[in-house]
Amino acid sequence: MVTIVLIGSTVAAACGVSGEGELQRIGSDNLAGLDQTTTTSSSTTSTTVPPSTTMVNPAEEATTTTIATEPVQLYFLDGSRLVDISINLAGDPSVSRVIAALEAGPPTDEVGIGLQTLLPPRLITSVAESGSGFATVDLAAGPFEDGIQPRDQRLAIAQIVLTLTRRPGIGQVQFTLDGEPLAVPGLDNVQTEPGALVSRVDYQSLLLEPSAETETTPESTPPPETPPSTDPQPTS
Repeated sequence: MVTIVLIGSTVAAACGVSGEGELQRIGSDNLAGLDQTTTTSSSTTSTTVPPSTTMVNPAEEATTTTIATEPVQLYFLDGSRLVDISINLAGDPSVSRVIAALEAGPPTDEVGIGLQTLLPPRLITSVAESGSGFATVDLAAGPFEDGIQPRDQRLAIAQIVLTLTRRPGIGQVQFTLDGEPLAVPGLDNVQTEPGALVSRVDYQSLLLEPSAETETTPESTPPPETPPSTDPQPTS
């Protein structure tokens, strides 16, 4: 655009216009450098932006956390007998967590197919370990009396006793009902004294395979035979 203007101006200056409207030629000496053409150039600078690189802090990389679990044994009803199944609980499960898993009922996967529970919801209100080998289980009166048929009470109590006595440090269990000592069906379905301690021996006959948990008594070794005496016999 600048070049065209300059050229136009140069032509006008070279020709000139007199006051009478006639064109007059102007010499090169009078151009004063106007016959030189000025060229304006523009340049374009290309800038290449390198691709951005995201630096990953090794500390921010995804990590896998392993949660320690412990297998626990729970007892459920298979037909008219009790069987134990094993499930994993995180960490070092307390007896309260174990009982909560028992109250939740059989697992919904293939392990729990066909199994049932006789424990109604909100039956167990607390479980306390004595620290001397037994645990005290408090039952809610409503669910125990209204939610469990009398003929099923022994099996329901057995579910609790067999589960708890598989935990370390618990060999016996006693029951209370709303805080008061409770008599429960024990060995041979005989009612115990209120608050009496019961153990897994009282309920082993209810297992599907009772022989698997029956304690074995080592066979007694017969006394050694007395060797015959080698002393000489008196003669008559």
